[in-house]
Amino acid sequence: MICVLVVDDDRLLRQMAARLLEHAGYAAVPVGSAAEARAVLPTRPDITVALIDVLLPDMSGLDLAADLRRLAPGLRVAFMSGFSDDHFERPVDEPCVMKPFTMEELMKGIKEALDRSS
Repeated sequence: MICVLVVDDDRLLRQMAARLLEHAGYAAVPVGSAAEARAVLPTRPDITVALIDVLLPDMSGLDLAADLRRLAPGLRVAFMSGFSDDHFERPVDEPCVMKPFTMEELMKGIKEALDRSS
């Protein structure tokens, strides 16, 4: 089973994303900060994808993605953002799910992340 690390400081959004992922057949590990994500990832080798909010209070989502990939080189990444693409810079190769999102939009972002080489 594919396991997704969901990183967002908004508790309700994080829980909603985790429930949607579980409903779609994925396992989900929701965490509320970059520090939590860095602590959890080494203990969960089953995590395949990280779904990361671009703006986290303790570090940028882009920086967190780089940190997590150092811990788990094969990790796939998708971002979440409440801002349009014009308001932040992100790697071109990473999918971004715009908030608020539908289940279909979330699944599309996860599928795109899984389809990419890390």
